[in-house]
Amino acid sequence: MTHPAVDHLPEEATATLLRICERLSRSRHPGLAQWATSASDALLIRLASVSSGARIDVVDFVACGPLAQLEAAELEEMRMVVRAGASESDDESVVEWCTRMDRLIAADFWRREYEQAVIDAKASVMEAEERNLACQARPVRACRSAPPRSGA
Repeated sequence: MTHPAVDHLPEEATATLLRICERLSRSRHPGLAQWATSASDALLIRLASVSSGARIDVVDFVACGPLAQLEAAELEEMRMVVRAGASESDDESVVEWCTRMDRLIAADFWRREYEQAVIDAKASVMEAEERNLACQARPVRACRSAPPRSGA
């Protein structure tokens, strides 16, 4: 998922979220800026639909990419801006949308952490197997080559 749905948002909430996305589109991170520009386009389409009262179909609309395509720093910046938007707004629709977006970002962080844990576990298993093979390949010293010990 790229972002919570905007189809149900009232005009004022859509305009507020559009300002949040416009702020994100000025990010120094190119992936986040591109994502936010696409989100802004979706919000502009929604705003035009609400304002005109008619459904607007756009042919060449480029949807936002999945959050998985963004770097961790980009997600962190997005999360800060979205949280700020939720805390600064009195509009329940904006707070709900920003809270859902924050949860999507958190879920992507957890997904990444899980995937890294799987990779780390596989690497640990391979290292253990390599150590085991290395131990099995070493020749065992013959006991006869050791000098006898005197009794204690």
